[in-house]
Amino acid sequence: MAAESTGSYVQRLASANGLEPIAVLDLIGRGQRALPEPGSAELYLNAAALSRLSMLVGCSAAQLQRALPTLRAPHLLITRNTAPAWRWCPCELSQEYLLRGCRLCAASKGTHQAVYVWSGTPWQVCVRHGRWLDNVPEEEAAWLPPPDAVARVVKAHQRRLLFERRLGPMGRVLFADAYSACAYWWNQPRLTLPVWRERQQAFSHVDYSDPFPALLVIYPEVVRLAQMFAQRERLRLRCLLDAGAWERQMRKLFRAWGTPFEIDEVRRPIDVWMGRHRDPEFQRPLTCWPPRTASPRALAGSDRRVPLCAPHTKADASRPLEDLTCLPFNYGRGVVSVPQDSRTDILHLRPFYDATEGVGWEMLPQPSAGAKFALDPRRLV
Repeated sequence: MAAESTGSYVQRLASANGLEPIAVLDLIGRGQRALPEPGSAELYLNAAALSRLSMLVGCSAAQLQRALPTLRAPHLLITRNTAPAWRWCPCELSQEYLLRGCRLCAASKGTHQAVYVWSGTPWQVCVRHGRWLDNVPEEEAAWLPPPDAVARVVKAHQRRLLFERRLGPMGRVLFADAYSACAYWWNQPRLTLPVWRERQQAFSHVDYSDPFPALLVIYPEVVRLAQMFAQRERLRLRCLLDAGAWERQMRKLFRAWGTPFEIDEVRRPIDVWMGRHRDPEFQRPLTCWPPRTASPRALAGSDRRVPLCAPHTKADASRPLEDLTCLPFNYGRGVVSVPQDSRTDILHLRPFYDATEGVGWEMLPQPSAGAKFALDPRRLV
């Protein structure tokens, strides 16, 4: 399976051949014989052990490296000698997350045991089967997302994959920026988009003392914001940016979302992002990308790749989103729970836009006296 962990693959290989995992490991090389719990650690090989595994399964090392991320050159073990060797390392030491893969995908490959895959986020979406995946087994999960929420997430995920495929490495970086920007609004209940409030009603039964994945609610808006970021970067790098026109588009977009972009507090993460994605006043770009001699159709294209540029210089696909973004906003930093005795001192004002009255502030319902308050659903992974 794509992005499968090496440890998961070796255990499936052993099971398919009626062997214990340690027996297969002995054929690959030498290492610590104690086996960790499934999904708690990853198996790393040196180059010689990779060569042995390649001969054992009858496919090239390059094929294995394409399918199993931790067999690629940057992750190979460096040992004192060239003897085949392997080692188990706890998942906590990795920048990525080890998740349980889609059991339907695993079944299509002929296996019914748990399969573990690597992901740059603590969740994953199986587009093929329309499933939300995280590191909690279904039989142990306290909740499962409703079908309509999963359908919305799958559709947004498909748009994201197309977006990143068209833009190249910069696509994932801009998605990371949009994901961080949305954390600013999500963490502050009074700035949360009205559409997010509506979607949260489907999760009213969730015990928010456990982490809650925000993308189940906010994914479509994150993808749309990433597209707006890409549009601005594409025009900026071509020396064709009309800042006023782009801002008018942002105002229209935020009005469609039910919140006014004109209010400084609302637009703060966008202002921070624009401040970090601009040409220094003392150093205008000497050349444009692509040259102005490009055809009008090429300049207007929305699927052209955007090259990496400051403040982003690297876009390692294996790095988590929070390591790629240039923004400081992280999920879970906002209000998680508000003590009952201090709740009455808070004015819950939500910004709004009305076509007739313009920008204003709406008073949200106040908590009733003596009411018990659950944790806010903005406790996230």
